[in-house]
Amino acid sequence: MNNRNVIALDLAKNIIQVAKVSKHGEIVFNKAQSPSKVRQILANSPPSIVAMEGCGSFHYWGRIAQSYGHEVREHVKPYISKQKTDANDAIGIAIAAIQPNMPFSPVKNIEQQILQTFTVSRKFLDKQLTQLGNHIRALFYEYGITIPRSKKALKEVLTERNGLPEVLLPLVNVLKAQYQQIEQSLNKVTKNLELLVSQNEQCQRVIALEGVGVLGAAGLIASLSQTKHFKNGRCASVYLGVTPKQFSSGGKTVMLGIDKGAGDKQLKSCLFLGALSYISNLPEKPKTLKQQWLLRLVARSGVKRACIALVNKNIRTAWAMLKQGTNYQPVMI
Repeated sequence: MNNRNVIALDLAKNIIQVAKVSKHGEIVFNKAQSPSKVRQILANSPPSIVAMEGCGSFHYWGRIAQSYGHEVREHVKPYISKQKTDANDAIGIAIAAIQPNMPFSPVKNIEQQILQTFTVSRKFLDKQLTQLGNHIRALFYEYGITIPRSKKALKEVLTERNGLPEVLLPLVNVLKAQYQQIEQSLNKVTKNLELLVSQNEQCQRVIALEGVGVLGAAGLIASLSQTKHFKNGRCASVYLGVTPKQFSSGGKTVMLGIDKGAGDKQLKSCLFLGALSYISNLPEKPKTLKQQWLLRLVARSGVKRACIALVNKNIRTAWAMLKQGTNYQPVMI
């Protein structure tokens, strides 16, 4: 039975809907408040359950609530029984927060959020660069000019006229300048992220794992460095979405593939590519027990499944290393 009040926040930029439910299940109030008023409510309330959706500014408000001694619970989909309004959303969030066996996401500390900000911003710039490059290739293709996929070939074509109509040259110069600017910004953000990872002791320990690079290490620390939120390594793997889905009915259990939409898709992709690179360069004669295990797994199940298995093991190992404060030492044969 819940013996604490529940303060549910339906987060927004300017107005936050706040619903307070007593430990007896009675709605004390449910009204829209300004962000400054919400801070006052959190500061003046006794230790309670503060429930929110996993949306923008959740980690910020979660840290504020924790600083006042509240327990923060986050769930993506609230229980809404009526029409879609802010007031009903707030009540639905409060109901979801006290349901049994409900999974909640941990609140990131400021160091974790900084790492996440760099990785997400780098991904945004990389996507912009790819989109602009594809746009330029399509533009040139309309005039019979085919550009190879490499960035080097694209830059070479942009420095030449290539028989385009004279009136298009100013447009090409604008696209060229924008491409160079985005590329420079991407390189700068990447260097800043590499510097941040090199100065982070936890990142340096995790980066020693097979197939884990700068982006993978930053993503793992941003997700797992608060190890107390996970019961064991398997829970950490489930949180990041690299465990098989299960379909059970009538006592029959069927294990499916991993859920591509679950967890941190960007981190999963990065860790998978790192694992693929490592497995593709395995020696014929293994030097460690993990290499021996991977070679047997590739022969039995194929490369892609072996990559997922390595990602799963790396996440569990990273969680154990962070929890115990140890360094990674591969076991030699």
